[in-house]
Amino acid sequence: MVANWWLALIIMVGLNGILAWTLFLGLEPISRRAKKWFFIVVNVIGLILAVSQFFWMDF
Repeated sequence: MVANWWLALIIMVGLNGILAWTLFLGLEPISRRAKKWFFIVVNVIGLILAVSQFFWMDF
């Protein structure tokens, strides 16, 4: 069970790291609204992946 929590943490940190890298080091300017939605979409995808791995690892 501890491995599930570590994997969920790695998924969320990895996706948020990619998000931060893209937003802070991107060469093209992005509007505040686009940044907000990009943040929301990335975190929803991360949450879905983190939760789904709990079900996948139990079988």
